[in-house]
Amino acid sequence: MAAAGVAEPPLPGGLSLTLREALLKVLENRPQDPVSFLGDYFQSLAAAATASEEKLVPRTQEEQVSNALKQLLFCHYNRPAFSRNTALAFQILSCPTNKRKKPGLKGRVYTELLKQICGSAGPASSSLIHKLRCWDHEAVPFGVFRHGVLTCFVFLDYVKISRRLFEVVAESGEASRTVCQALLEALQDALSTSGSARGTRCLDTASKLSPDQLGHTMEQAMRLRRNETSPPMTQEDFTQLTAPLFIQRVKPMC
Repeated sequence: MAAAGVAEPPLPGGLSLTLREALLKVLENRPQDPVSFLGDYFQSLAAAATASEEKLVPRTQEEQVSNALKQLLFCHYNRPAFSRNTALAFQILSCPTNKRKKPGLKGRVYTELLKQICGSAGPASSSLIHKLRCWDHEAVPFGVFRHGVLTCFVFLDYVKISRRLFEVVAESGEASRTVCQALLEALQDALSTSGSARGTRCLDTASKLSPDQLGHTMEQAMRLRRNETSPPMTQEDFTQLTAPLFIQRVKPMC
């Protein structure tokens, strides 16, 4: 400890400032796993420092998209820091990859990012990507970018809710088609009652299907199941049917 009245010497190489910024990042993003978050953060700093020393920019579209996706994944979209992370991701994608290209985000790169975000949703996301995408050489403004990115993240949570609904009635990875159809109708009724086209509102409605709604639906479905002759449904089949209920409420921007 330094003597009274004597300032402690700064840590070498600006480390004190770097640690302070890292801690602020943790407080701003509030990740579930702070240790992994800090590891990713310092790794991105090291990569940025190397690129700066070598006067390099991302050499490929894939590298740009990967860097932007890492920035977006620092925190959940419902955190205040997500707005800042979205702006930084937009800046990353807007940087030209060589001297011949002009700054700005083009539709090809924007659409590829949306595909990367929705990767875990599988084929169910294809219609959403088609609705949100821009033409390959079309300039993408920040408002369109923000809308598309946020919509994709909300859609992922919606797909998770759909899959959890399926797991409630599934046995060995399959469920009665009659029961699944009843769940689908209950979800559709709940979304129609919400009267809102906002993706987050659809998500909130889907996650709060009342026990009474589900109980009544399941009771009817189980009675009809006795005479069922249709083959069972898989989780992927069910997701393919629930996804359009969300996607039809999405507003295209391009």
